[in-house]
Amino acid sequence: MAKVIQVVIAVLVIYVGWCVAQPFILKYKVTKAVESIAQYATIHDEESSSREFDNRLKQDLGGKVDTKRTMKDGTRGGLYIEKDDDTKQVKATFVYFDEMKIFGKKVKDLEFKIFKEAAPVDKMF
Repeated sequence: MAKVIQVVIAVLVIYVGWCVAQPFILKYKVTKAVESIAQYATIHDEESSSREFDNRLKQDLGGKVDTKRTMKDGTRGGLYIEKDDDTKQVKATFVYFDEMKIFGKKVKDLEFKIFKEAAPVDKMF
Protein backbone atom coordinates (compact mmCIF):
# COMPACT_ATOMS: atom_id res chain seq x y z
CA MET A 1 0.00 0.00 0.00
CA ALA A 2 2.86 2.39 0.81
CA LYS A 3 4.36 1.80 -2.64
CA VAL A 4 1.10 2.78 -4.31
CA ILE A 5 0.95 6.02 -2.33
CA GLN A 6 4.57 6.81 -3.23
CA VAL A 7 3.81 6.22 -6.92
CA VAL A 8 0.71 8.43 -6.78
CA ILE A 9 2.67 11.22 -5.05
CA ALA A 10 5.50 10.91 -7.60
CA VAL A 11 3.04 11.14 -10.50
CA LEU A 12 1.37 14.19 -8.93
CA VAL A 13 4.72 15.91 -8.41
CA ILE A 14 5.70 15.25 -12.03
CA TYR A 15 2.32 16.50 -13.28
CA VAL A 16 2.47 19.71 -11.23
CA GLY A 17 6.07 20.27 -12.34
CA TRP A 18 5.02 19.89 -15.97
CA CYS A 19 2.11 22.33 -15.50
CA VAL A 20 4.45 24.90 -13.93
CA ALA A 21 7.09 24.46 -16.65
CA GLN A 22 4.78 24.63 -19.69
CA PRO A 23 4.48 28.45 -19.92
CA PHE A 24 8.26 28.80 -19.71
CA ILE A 25 8.83 26.14 -22.38
CA LEU A 26 6.43 28.10 -24.59
CA LYS A 27 8.34 31.30 -23.77
CA TYR A 28 11.56 29.66 -24.96
CA LYS A 29 9.92 28.71 -28.27
CA VAL A 30 8.45 32.19 -28.70
CA THR A 31 11.84 33.77 -27.91
CA LYS A 32 13.43 31.75 -30.71
CA ALA A 33 10.65 32.87 -33.08
CA VAL A 34 11.14 36.55 -32.13
CA GLU A 35 14.89 36.17 -32.60
CA SER A 36 14.43 34.74 -36.08
CA ILE A 37 11.83 37.35 -37.08
CA ALA A 38 14.16 40.15 -35.98
CA GLN A 39 16.78 38.74 -38.34
CA TYR A 40 14.11 38.36 -41.05
CA ALA A 41 13.08 42.01 -40.58
CA THR A 42 16.59 43.26 -41.39
CA ILE A 43 15.93 42.29 -45.02
CA HIS A 44 12.14 42.74 -45.27
CA ASP A 45 9.77 45.56 -44.33
CA GLU A 46 7.87 45.71 -41.04
CA GLU A 47 4.47 44.74 -42.45
CA SER A 48 5.66 41.59 -44.20
CA SER A 49 7.74 40.70 -41.13
CA SER A 50 4.65 40.93 -38.93
CA ARG A 51 2.67 38.72 -41.32
CA GLU A 52 5.51 36.19 -41.44
CA PHE A 53 5.70 36.17 -37.65
CA ASP A 54 1.96 35.51 -37.36
CA ASN A 55 2.26 32.66 -39.85
CA ARG A 56 5.19 31.14 -37.94
CA LEU A 57 3.34 31.35 -34.63
CA LYS A 58 0.25 29.70 -36.06
CA GLN A 59 2.30 27.02 -37.79
CA ASP A 60 4.81 26.25 -35.03
CA LEU A 61 2.81 26.90 -31.86
CA GLY A 62 -0.76 26.27 -33.00
CA GLY A 63 -2.25 29.50 -31.64
CA LYS A 64 -1.17 28.99 -28.01
CA VAL A 65 -0.05 32.61 -27.69
CA ASP A 66 -2.49 35.28 -26.42
CA THR A 67 -1.66 38.82 -27.59
CA LYS A 68 -5.08 40.43 -27.19
CA ARG A 69 -4.84 41.72 -23.61
CA THR A 70 -2.93 44.67 -22.14
CA MET A 71 -0.11 44.41 -19.60
CA LYS A 72 -0.31 46.12 -16.20
CA ASP A 73 2.04 48.87 -17.41
CA GLY A 74 -0.31 49.65 -20.34
CA THR A 75 1.64 47.82 -23.06
CA ARG A 76 -0.65 46.07 -25.52
CA GLY A 77 0.10 42.56 -26.64
CA GLY A 78 1.63 41.93 -30.03
CA LEU A 79 4.79 42.36 -32.07
CA TYR A 80 6.48 45.74 -32.33
CA ILE A 81 9.31 46.19 -34.83
CA GLU A 82 11.58 49.23 -34.94
CA LYS A 83 13.92 49.36 -37.91
CA ASP A 84 16.74 51.83 -38.37
CA ASP A 85 16.85 52.51 -42.11
CA ASP A 86 20.47 53.70 -42.08
CA THR A 87 22.09 50.80 -40.26
CA LYS A 88 19.35 48.21 -41.00
CA GLN A 89 19.34 47.20 -37.33
CA VAL A 90 16.06 45.88 -35.98
CA LYS A 91 14.61 45.93 -32.48
CA ALA A 92 11.73 43.48 -32.08
CA THR A 93 9.56 43.45 -28.98
CA PHE A 94 6.86 40.85 -28.50
CA VAL A 95 4.35 41.00 -25.66
CA TYR A 96 2.07 38.10 -24.86
CA PHE A 97 0.16 36.55 -22.00
CA ASP A 98 -0.14 33.05 -20.62
CA GLU A 99 -1.56 31.38 -17.56
CA MET A 100 -0.46 28.57 -15.33
CA LYS A 101 -3.13 25.89 -14.88
CA ILE A 102 -3.09 22.88 -12.59
CA PHE A 103 -5.94 20.39 -12.86
CA GLY A 104 -7.78 22.84 -15.14
CA LYS A 105 -7.77 25.62 -12.54
CA LYS A 106 -5.93 28.85 -13.25
CA VAL A 107 -3.20 29.36 -10.67
CA LYS A 108 -1.45 32.44 -12.02
CA ASP A 109 -1.58 34.89 -14.93
CA LEU A 110 1.77 35.47 -16.62
CA GLU A 111 2.88 38.43 -18.71
CA PHE A 112 5.89 38.04 -20.98
CA LYS A 113 7.80 40.77 -22.80
CA ILE A 114 10.52 39.52 -25.15
CA PHE A 115 13.03 41.98 -26.63
CA LYS A 116 15.53 41.00 -29.34
CA GLU A 117 17.87 42.98 -31.55
CA ALA A 118 19.35 41.96 -34.88
CA ALA A 119 21.73 43.38 -37.46
CA PRO A 120 22.03 42.29 -41.07
CA VAL A 121 24.41 39.44 -41.73
CA ASP A 122 26.38 39.60 -44.98
CA LYS A 123 28.02 36.20 -44.93
CA MET A 124 27.61 33.04 -42.97
CA PHE A 125 30.76 31.20 -41.93
